[in-house]
Amino acid sequence: MALGVVLAGGCTVKDSAAPPSRVVLPARFAEAPVTGGMHADLGRWWTQWHDPVLDRLVDDALAANPDLAVARDHVRQARAYVAVARSALYPTVGATGDIAGGGLGWSNPAVPTALAPNLGDPATDGHLAGLAAAWEPDIFGGRAADLRAARAVAQSVEEQLHGTRMLVAADVVENYVASVDDLRRVALIDRAAAVLDRMEAYAGARMAAGQATRADIDAIRARRRTVLAARPLLVADVDTRRRRMAVLSGRLPEQAPAIPQPALFVIPPVPAGIVPVGVMERRPDIRARRDLVQAALERLRSARTDLLPRFGLEFFGGNGRLRFDGLPGLSGSGGLMALTTYLPIFTAGRIHAQIDVADARLDEAVTLYEQALLTALSEVESAYESRAALDVQGQGLAAALAVALRAAEDRLGLFDGGRSTLLDALQARLDAVAIEDAGVRSEDGRAMATIRLAVSLGGGTL
Repeated sequence: MALGVVLAGGCTVKDSAAPPSRVVLPARFAEAPVTGGMHADLGRWWTQWHDPVLDRLVDDALAANPDLAVARDHVRQARAYVAVARSALYPTVGATGDIAGGGLGWSNPAVPTALAPNLGDPATDGHLAGLAAAWEPDIFGGRAADLRAARAVAQSVEEQLHGTRMLVAADVVENYVASVDDLRRVALIDRAAAVLDRMEAYAGARMAAGQATRADIDAIRARRRTVLAARPLLVADVDTRRRRMAVLSGRLPEQAPAIPQPALFVIPPVPAGIVPVGVMERRPDIRARRDLVQAALERLRSARTDLLPRFGLEFFGGNGRLRFDGLPGLSGSGGLMALTTYLPIFTAGRIHAQIDVADARLDEAVTLYEQALLTALSEVESAYESRAALDVQGQGLAAALAVALRAAEDRLGLFDGGRSTLLDALQARLDAVAIEDAGVRSEDGRAMATIRLAVSLGGGTL
């Protein structure tokens, strides 16, 4: 079905309609599973991981994140601009007033005071008070279009707030899950090092018996050092992610949250029943772009009204008094009303140029809206495909690990039966640890793909 840009009408200026979107949304996502999956709560999708520590960290970030605080301030500013635009539809009334007083004294020895009594200390005082009002009726709807544009911009800013909330939640989940996976890999490194320690001790005993050489021991030590070399980087990555989660919650890096001992968590299945039109209605970036198209259209309508006459009403009423010392005072009251008219005759092409600018900005807004639609569709399809591929990889690694663990048990049994060496049994255990590490890395990839999928579907925008 074709998705047009739904925009408000009702303007008296003709030819002010936004061009329709050329993007045709598919009926379904090609990479989404046809069956299976689950109807997840996309509003709080991270709860599907069933991890109370993760839930608490996300809630803390959503309550105190600095980026969210800034986004809320932007919403306040945008709403205030709406109030400013609305004020242009109403008359402006103001009170004025002046109070004057003071004196100027001088003395002239040649003129006796008795002959000039009013010249000894002349003074003036007076006051002027009035009420002024002005109003420009919005006959052709230009001011109303400005108000609708301001409202559309404010709505787009609110959508940016929702988008920030979505990204903050995803950032916390990503750092938490990656930290857990890193700690699981650290535990596997420690297990592998322990196995290599046993291999070194066994090789040492065999060398003492003349069944092994120094080269055999050096090879085992080199493997152990190689395995342990990856450990500091993983620990540093965990600490970096912990500090990131602290900052996301508005806390000092030194107040980074503790990550629980590595545990197997179940990665949620992909959501089912999701259709493209629903995603486009849910994603805040798409809604924000649509609002900006609406704002650009209203600005074009407003710009075109500048070609039409403008009418205004002005009124001033007041009273005042003015007195000069020694002279009769003046006082009175009155009012003045005027009807003003303005019709642009020659503006050196300024108004038409402004209309062209507004028209080009509308085309730009529609193009960016279409680009956002296409990007969103691509993100969802890629996330679905990546998750599906990683699911298959995970299944293969799980099967390989089961075989490797069985082989390790068999090798240990052969050693107990005197039909194999302990070195072979330990090597089989090392092989199983290596496959398990590959499985953890695969699970980390599945987790990241799941997070990307949740974000691409517009999850977390309560």
